[in-house]
Amino acid sequence: MKNTPSEQERVFREWMRRQMSENGMRRYTDNAIIAYSYALRTACHKMVPPVAGNLFTIDNDGEFEGIYARILAAPDYDQVNQENGNGTFGVALKLYQVFLSQGMQGVAPDIDAPFYLKHQASANTGYSEDRGVDFRYVEVAMKPVQCIYYGAPGTGKSYMVRRILEAEYPDKQERDAHCKRLIFHPTYKYEDFVGSIKPLISLDKPLDYVYSAGPFTSLLKEAFSHPSEKYYLVIEEINRGNTPAIFGDLFQLLDRQENGKSQYAVQNVDISSYFSRDPGLKKLFCEGWIWLPANFNILATMNTADDNIFVLDNAFKRRFKLDYVRINFDDMPETWLREYDTFAGTMPLTAMFMGTPLESYVQLLSRTGKLKRNWPTFAMLVNRTIDMLNIEAISKDRPELAKIPENKKLGPFFVSDEELENRENFINKVIFYLKQDVFTYSGHYMPDSYEDIYLKYMELGEDLFKLLM
Repeated sequence: MKNTPSEQERVFREWMRRQMSENGMRRYTDNAIIAYSYALRTACHKMVPPVAGNLFTIDNDGEFEGIYARILAAPDYDQVNQENGNGTFGVALKLYQVFLSQGMQGVAPDIDAPFYLKHQASANTGYSEDRGVDFRYVEVAMKPVQCIYYGAPGTGKSYMVRRILEAEYPDKQERDAHCKRLIFHPTYKYEDFVGSIKPLISLDKPLDYVYSAGPFTSLLKEAFSHPSEKYYLVIEEINRGNTPAIFGDLFQLLDRQENGKSQYAVQNVDISSYFSRDPGLKKLFCEGWIWLPANFNILATMNTADDNIFVLDNAFKRRFKLDYVRINFDDMPETWLREYDTFAGTMPLTAMFMGTPLESYVQLLSRTGKLKRNWPTFAMLVNRTIDMLNIEAISKDRPELAKIPENKKLGPFFVSDEELENRENFINKVIFYLKQDVFTYSGHYMPDSYEDIYLKYMELGEDLFKLLM
């Protein structure tokens, strides 16, 4: 009984899935199987005149041999083969020939697809002309950056990364083309980061599955395509996801040689197959090995105050430079230094804090011209209070005074300018944070319930600085 085209294609795909290499690994990825099947189904239609239609309508090897000979003899065979996956059609024909002649027990031979240079391709291939007609990958030695910027919330870690990227690529369009920014979170997975097989429905074919590259893979391909240009992968909140699981086998690539290239390569057939779609990269990845080139940089931020679900292990951190971003109120936008109505009050701050533990520090800020009713002053007084509580807890051996982690301090960018403009927004964000996460076990600072604090300082308009007395 003759199979229908769809049934014949299903059997052919199953035959390809059963093809194994000597080490027990599958010889063809799902992505490759889809590409070969699609070529057999559609490529003949593109020949002028068409030699045949859907080749899966043929399940007899004798009949196929005649059609196969006519396809190879067609004057536009090379062009069609080139424009259908850069040789994918030719490989698919040979595989289908073996399948028809030997059946499910047949073993696919090693087949090398032709490698077409860029100047041989037609104008419809869609490859960018900026690589030149004779593109060949040449490793360019340079010093890559792999750095994690860590610190308390709002210290300006993302702001620092942004300045690095702006210095490298001042033009926004250039910067966007060379940088990818993403955020790790508890549900972020390897498939999101690297890529995975996903369903695809289009007008010219039924449901199919294709490899969809993640941000890591797509940026890495650009780095290989333009080896003299620097590319930056920016990972925000790197410790909020299960980072070792997200990187998976790519973890090994993070060790770098002196020339910037990965010390160790890994075999990843999905990524290498994706890269091999590009004729300029096909030979480079024909064996399935991948690595990080010297022009591929990774910048990450880590908020040390988060109660994270996942811990960034030492083996991972060892492969990055760690850069502590300290709290610095001297490097803030000038507009943020003004006195906001949010911090308004009638009593001078020197008088308010006279006789309190903060008196000497307030006088120091006054002498240096930094004592104002603004955000930096409020945040610096909060941070000084944390230091004093910690010293008291240690020096006086008072276990009931829980030591407040240093990363709970307020950084200069903990709030936005809009939140500073609005008293209610400031209380909901900053005061709630101080009550719930910082002075939770303090018997002196913010002992009232948050509801009482909110009513007192929002509806009655009390001076916010009195919270620190």
